[in-house]
Amino acid sequence: MGSPAFDTEQTGFVGAVSGLSLADIIQVKGGNRYSGCLIVENKNRSGVVYFREGEIVHAEQAELKGEEAFYTIMGWIGGTFKSEPKVTTTIRSIDQSVGFLILEALRRMDEAKISSKQEGRVETEPAKEGVVMSDIGVKLSVVPEIEKALIMTKDGVVVDDNSYQAELLGANGLFLALFSEQLGSQFGIGEFKAATVHGTDHHLFLFDSKRHHLCVSANGSANVNSLDSEIRRVIGQK
Repeated sequence: MGSPAFDTEQTGFVGAVSGLSLADIIQVKGGNRYSGCLIVENKNRSGVVYFREGEIVHAEQAELKGEEAFYTIMGWIGGTFKSEPKVTTTIRSIDQSVGFLILEALRRMDEAKISSKQEGRVETEPAKEGVVMSDIGVKLSVVPEIEKALIMTKDGVVVDDNSYQAELLGANGLFLALFSEQLGSQFGIGEFKAATVHGTDHHLFLFDSKRHHLCVSANGSANVNSLDSEIRRVIGQK
């Protein structure tokens, strides 16, 4: 996804989505406390997701309303989107958080893929090639406090795991990368190389390389400094 997707919202923007990148866009809008709507089009279908101060309050897709409309839109593979900050609604058909909605949408997509395989149907989404856990991911997976470790491209595409948990972690990682880049630019410290979010339930670590990001989630009871050192030790291994 190019940088125009994160430009000012005053006049809206148009872009393209591929795979699960729509989840990344919604994550960013939630974090930016966006108000307005996101119009998504796929082939001859269209849907609208309404935001109010970063919360998703309503969605429409054909005859569907609310959460079911949102999950249907999230299930589309590819398409185009348009942000309209001046188009709002007084309807509130959705009360769940953005995080919950994305997680549930990804879970449903994961279940649909499994069901499709079991019934012998051809999947509409191209299978990822070379989906093998990276050496770093394997090494980090044995650390007790680490919940998940994955490698993703700079535009948020997970390359070593296609589960919905990995896609959600990748979306969070992409948001953290974008936020870190904005802070780096604002404070004049240059490009970010690593970022850590210390939480009560979970910790999130993000490390930058030339072409990829390493994103790691860990238990909130773990010592952040010790984990950071351990992750860096694994990264530095030949």
